Amino acid sequence: MARVISRRGLLHGVASAAGAAATLGVLTACGPQPPHAASATPQIGPAPVVLDLFIWGGWAVAGSHWKQFVTPAFDMFESEHPGIKVNPLGWAGGGSFVTDILAGTAPDVFQDWAIGPYRAINGAANLDKYLRQDNVDTSIWSPGQIHAMRDEEGIQFLPCYVHVSTMAVNFSILDELGLAYPTPDWTHDQAAALYRACSGTKGTKRTYGVSMYFNGHDMGDPNSMSTYPAHFFGGSVGDPTRMRCMVGQPQSYAGIQWVEQLKWDNVISPNQRDGNLQAIAFVEAGSAGLPGYLTSWKNDFKWSFFPVPHFPAGQYSFEATDYYAMNAGTKHPDEAWLLLKWLTAEPEWSRWCMKYILRTPSLVGLWDEYTKVVESVAPVVHGKGLEYFTQAARQWGIANTVFKYDQPQVANLIGVQLTKAYNRQISVPEGMQLAADQVDAIELASDREAGASATTSKLFPTDGPLIAAVKPGL
Repeated sequence: MARVISRRGLLHGVASAAGAAATLGVLTACGPQPPHAASATPQIGPAPVVLDLFIWGGWAVAGSHWKQFVTPAFDMFESEHPGIKVNPLGWAGGGSFVTDILAGTAPDVFQDWAIGPYRAINGAANLDKYLRQDNVDTSIWSPGQIHAMRDEEGIQFLPCYVHVSTMAVNFSILDELGLAYPTPDWTHDQAAALYRACSGTKGTKRTYGVSMYFNGHDMGDPNSMSTYPAHFFGGSVGDPTRMRCMVGQPQSYAGIQWVEQLKWDNVISPNQRDGNLQAIAFVEAGSAGLPGYLTSWKNDFKWSFFPVPHFPAGQYSFEATDYYAMNAGTKHPDEAWLLLKWLTAEPEWSRWCMKYILRTPSLVGLWDEYTKVVESVAPVVHGKGLEYFTQAARQWGIANTVFKYDQPQVANLIGVQLTKAYNRQISVPEGMQLAADQVDAIELASDREAGASATTSKLFPTDGPLIAAVKPGL
């Protein structure tokens, strides 16, 4: 197990290493020299393989000096793999490498969140053989993420962190209203009753019972903040092939209807990303927003994280699809796999991100450790239900909205109909059926014509990676 290095220990180690190097240089210059040192022939080994690695998520908090924080971590990797050098690339806004892969200029390993474009061009390497050869058990990651990152051809992506939601409750508001506290096994009907009881007008101030959505996207779908309830009653946004849209099915739009009714009745905050727990009794809180919650909620009132309600199909959470992938056209696949495995399946990098940016680990086995890290830097959260984030990552249902090809168009089509339903221009069943028909037409056309891959191949002809020759239906 790699030694965990603190900030102080890291700086002390760097300073000590620099001092030792300087001392060694003085001793070497002043001490006796070996005979014939000037004429000795140096032994030159093979040049190390240099891997370009694109990372971005979370490290923007370090500003323009982000490389100073990640370089010592990659020094650890290089010490374990002396024939490999890592060249970290990245910026705060991320990037897409579809055209770069086809042109043969993409990084060897990269981070992204959109899955569809890379599936369309077969641009991310199939990792099945590497996972098998190294006996990597995919159960070390959240089952929801692995489900999204696997298709009938295998696994092409591996999680870089987990982003799940729980409910946060302001018990002081419940006390003020004389309402009984919920229990962890509360149902969606009990939750709706409490949401409604906390919503209303007091004097001239309008209050809301719940903000149901956290600041983040589920499974790469910008409109998933409304579509993930399709899973609550046993429905789904897409079928197992990821080619057909299922939001028009009764068991799918039942959950959406449940949410829309709360919106129509002014129970849900109109600001979908409202995390104002002081003024709203129930806030669905995403783990990626923890640093913000911990600095704004403090201990000015009684509050705690809490499990999301039980629906007929179970407890459901958002989950991010942010992943690392290996460029299918890399010239160093074996070395790139070693780096990818170190980033995702081994604990060192996850621990580094936990320690320096409080980023939630991709390895569910590290969540108990992550809780301790958070509590060590934010004592305010001690005893306030962080374990429910752990439960969400390990066992709750995950709302899967990933389609295989035209993800942005899919999201926009569903979003247009959701907006019409919210404005009561169309009923939820009618709107969702219309959205499903439109999405199916796009996905089927993408399947016949190989979607973005055919267009991109024409625009960027290359003699580079063989993946530029894409077959329809991949």
